[in-house]
Amino acid sequence: MKLAEGVDLHFIKSQQFKTNHLTFRFSGQRQEKSIARRALVAQMLATASQAFPNSKALREHLANLYGASLSTNVTTRGHIHIVDIDISFVSNRYVLGQEDLLGQVLLILGEILFRPLIFLEKYQTKTFDIEKANLIRYMEADEQDQFYNSSLGLQKLYYQGRALQISKYGTRELIEKENAFTAYQEFQKMLKEDKIDIFLLGNFDDYQAARYLAQFPLADRLISLQKIYRQEFSNVVKEEVITKETSQSILQLGYHIPIYYGQSAYYAMLVAEGMLGGFSHSKLFTVVREKESLAYTVGSRYEAFSGFLKIYAGIEKNSRAKTFKVINQQINELKMGRFSSQLVKQTKKMIISNAKMSMDNPKSLIEQTYSNLLFGEESVSLSTFIDKIDKITKHDIVTAVGMMKLQAVYFLEGE
Repeated sequence: MKLAEGVDLHFIKSQQFKTNHLTFRFSGQRQEKSIARRALVAQMLATASQAFPNSKALREHLANLYGASLSTNVTTRGHIHIVDIDISFVSNRYVLGQEDLLGQVLLILGEILFRPLIFLEKYQTKTFDIEKANLIRYMEADEQDQFYNSSLGLQKLYYQGRALQISKYGTRELIEKENAFTAYQEFQKMLKEDKIDIFLLGNFDDYQAARYLAQFPLADRLISLQKIYRQEFSNVVKEEVITKETSQSILQLGYHIPIYYGQSAYYAMLVAEGMLGGFSHSKLFTVVREKESLAYTVGSRYEAFSGFLKIYAGIEKNSRAKTFKVINQQINELKMGRFSSQLVKQTKKMIISNAKMSMDNPKSLIEQTYSNLLFGEESVSLSTFIDKIDKITKHDIVTAVGMMKLQAVYFLEGE
């Protein structure tokens, strides 16, 4: 249902859950100049408004609504930067009497969006400064995680686009530059220019929900989101070695793969990545970790919205060359078709099992709906997904892996 141009309401009716789930999603272009501001907006949305001047007041009010909960979340998909407001609340059928729980939840959402805690066209400085400090502390905590650091190091080395080189929250330097005025102005820009999707999942009154949400003052906007990030492969493999005082040494490898979400080869790449390092039965785990005892942890991750696959391994610093060699051997075996039908079968089984399990998660159902909408597909059902995975052949896998080309090597050497 279209509430305005670029503002869409999506009902996902289900009797499966005892709670209803509402996601109000801002989708904007992923840009270095706005990432930190948007992350700070997410902090403020979950913290304060005129009616609820602090998070304690908001939480207490939600608790009185049969334990409703609210959170915000920041994610990325290729060139898109996403800010979510997520609210979970009990379905009316479990509420005694005639209390309009859905209406009360939507009133809270409206309060958060359209009556923020501001003074003279900027967020209230005291509250904003607290949330800004909190976000910096979260980032400092992440920086203590060497895998997080090395993963960001690989991103910076691999991606040519600056916005994809940095965290979804920006950098500490970018956050420190922002203030109560710049963040609030970014929020107003999001309300006016972002693609907005409102997802309501569960058992609820469609007419009532649409009537409430249609009153939100959201105007038409021109949308030109660039969904997929693509970059050309370079024959020059970028390498960087960083030495830190830590007991861990971490090898991160970045591969260029021109296979993107929704393409026919995408499903083959899902299977190939699962065989390589996505599961505990994969080649990297069984050979690099168990057989060769080269890594205490190892795996892979495929970013289908940017054509990027990374392989990571926590190793001893003196094992770098041998680990790299063994990883290459596993990739080459896949490229040459030297793998068992049992490995293919087990990987398909795991992918399908995970897909079925995701149907039991409200947020996963919302993400699936969003992806289908984003890429112009009316419906990609679970049965269709399973069918596509089942039909992947050995030739499909070999062809997909054959497109993998090493682009970046990042090594965090502990001492």
